[in-house]
Amino acid sequence: MTTDGRPVRLLRGYGWWIVLVTVLITAGAYGVSRLEKPGHRSTATAVVSPRLRPGIDVVPANPGTEREIARSGTVLREVSEQLGISPEELTRGLTVEPAAGGGAAVVFTYDHSNAATAQQRAQAMAAEYVRYRNSSVSQYGIAASLVSPATRAEEQRRPLWAYLVAGAVLGLLLGLLSAVWLARRRDRIRGRAGYERVTGVPVLATIPRARRSRGPGAPLPVLLRAPDSADAEAYRYLRARLDPRLHGPSTVLVTSAREGEGRSTTAANLAVVLAQAGRRVVLVDTDVRRPALHLMFDLSRDRGLTNVLAGRHSLGETLAAGAIVNLRVLAAGADREGNSDLLAAGGLTGLLHELKGQCDVVVLDSPALLSVSDGLGLAAHSDQVLLVTDYRRTTRAAAVRAASELEQVAPGKVAAVLVGVPERDGGLIPRTRAGRAPGVAASPMADRFDILEGPAEVGLKEPAAVPVLGAPPSPAPAPSPAPGAAPAPGPAPAPSPAPTSKAKPPRPARAKVAIPKPRVYSSAAAADAEANGSRAEANDARGETNGAHGDANGDRGEAMEAAEVVARPDDASAGR
Repeated sequence: MTTDGRPVRLLRGYGWWIVLVTVLITAGAYGVSRLEKPGHRSTATAVVSPRLRPGIDVVPANPGTEREIARSGTVLREVSEQLGISPEELTRGLTVEPAAGGGAAVVFTYDHSNAATAQQRAQAMAAEYVRYRNSSVSQYGIAASLVSPATRAEEQRRPLWAYLVAGAVLGLLLGLLSAVWLARRRDRIRGRAGYERVTGVPVLATIPRARRSRGPGAPLPVLLRAPDSADAEAYRYLRARLDPRLHGPSTVLVTSAREGEGRSTTAANLAVVLAQAGRRVVLVDTDVRRPALHLMFDLSRDRGLTNVLAGRHSLGETLAAGAIVNLRVLAAGADREGNSDLLAAGGLTGLLHELKGQCDVVVLDSPALLSVSDGLGLAAHSDQVLLVTDYRRTTRAAAVRAASELEQVAPGKVAAVLVGVPERDGGLIPRTRAGRAPGVAASPMADRFDILEGPAEVGLKEPAAVPVLGAPPSPAPAPSPAPGAAPAPGPAPAPSPAPTSKAKPPRPARAKVAIPKPRVYSSAAAADAEANGSRAEANDARGETNGAHGDANGDRGEAMEAAEVVARPDDASAGR
């Protein structure tokens, strides 16, 4: 069960739960209304009016002014002293307002939980106001009279409908929120074992959730940026689990159910870790809609996969050197209309066959399975499929659907890589390699690729001993003497010089420790010129190698002739 942004599906699956929560909260609100202690309210009314005196103009009383006088500190202080309480406590339940119908009437209202206290304080406030107003009648000409003493306090309750409405609204809100939470919890992956149970796909490795890196080298794969981190060790663990599945040249497709699950990151690090183990690896970005590998390796999109499939450039012209030896990267290519149709046109099969003939492993970064159809077509042409799943973001329904569709097109070839699995749910958290004891530095590995720079195996093996021009010839072995004959005298054998080789040393790998600069081709002529230059360099290297072999053969011929000249006198004396 998943919401997927559809309220109808949520209501259909959890409507009963929402109704239940709403009813329970409303019933609780009704219970609160019955258990709440009621308040009591008492009211007293005083009327003010001007007193007529000779020679003094009549000034009508102002209700606002009278309200302020009733709440003045003089009145409150006298009443608080009479009742033995503080003025703050006295004003806590006091309300003084002009009469609703207008006129010069002032209404004193006091609310308290005790009925007697409410009536007492309301009466005291009204009486003190009247006394104070009448004491100043000679000055202002306005007198007051208490027309309505404090009434018996009446019980005050909030209306029941207010409780019921508040309870229903709160219950509906809590019901919806809890239904969404239950739906998400029910549709989440519950551990590594739970993922294997519901999808039927074995989990090869779990990758810790890495923090977003910043600063120089941030887009680099973690195996190049932090090779001693726990994340890098997790990818080495993935390599160890994947190695038994790779028989001969293989194609490994790295895909995911939806976007943003770490598919491209996993593909890049997997290619690097396989290349570090000595395999020749080609990393291909087949996500022509949202490519990412050219950003990780700082390559140009001017040439790439789509250019090769469209027949505009050859494979050797588009492959770019990766960040380490034995790694080549094929970017997605130029962004043009119809790129997605090139993947389904049939040319990709021949390209993969050509790549497998030149390397050991082809790693494909595929688009998301549930977003576009390109991933399923690539899975059918792959030897192994890795389904990358984000443990926190991916729903169980999406994982089951992606695994089911992959098993239909690539049965028995699908395995999973879980990202961000906590250790309590079966995640493997490797230890970091920082602080380990220093060891012997590994010898630099030679680049085994011959796609871009010619065969790299030249000079990797120990060259055979070849005579050097101008050196004294090595003596030929003396023939065996006849039985009973004395050994013939001959020249003393000269020490043979140490054989040296004039073979050209192997060309260093083009892969650098840092990411190479983008290779931007400004025009087709410039690209052809660069390709011709590379071919000329390869031909020169072959010519020099053949020349060295010719010189070696000439030296061997001269040595054989010298040996024959030395052996002839011995043969003559033996004949005599």
